[in-house]
Amino acid sequence: MTLVLKASLLTAGLLLSSSTIAAAESPEVEFSQALAVTELKLDKALLAQKFDLAQGEMLANTRCIACHGSAMLGMMPTYPSLMGQKTAYLFKQLIDFKQGDRTDPIMQAQAGMLSQAEMKNVAYYYSQQAPLSLAK
Repeated sequence: MTLVLKASLLTAGLLLSSSTIAAAESPEVEFSQALAVTELKLDKALLAQKFDLAQGEMLANTRCIACHGSAMLGMMPTYPSLMGQKTAYLFKQLIDFKQGDRTDPIMQAQAGMLSQAEMKNVAYYYSQQAPLSLAK
């Protein structure tokens, strides 16, 4: 193999690696790949939609915080902390509550009021938070 050909192959490999790494670092790509194993049938537009952190924060602070905030978690250890959880995991749980695959009257009512885009955004917001330490 000539030196020029080797250099071209090395350059192509580095470019491919860089683009693969960049794609893997995209939160939207990571979200889509994680959900691919769940076999959910989701609109491609939803999967391609960029996360809206501000909307996620607003939803978390108006709908979720009453039960999943640190004050309540100290009193109700059965309520899970959402902070630091994976986006796709939280999204899937919300979908399951909305569809009735998971049953909890409070969560089914809460998830029932959210669109899939809102679920995606609130899940992303919580995934960006540092996990809450509830150790006493």
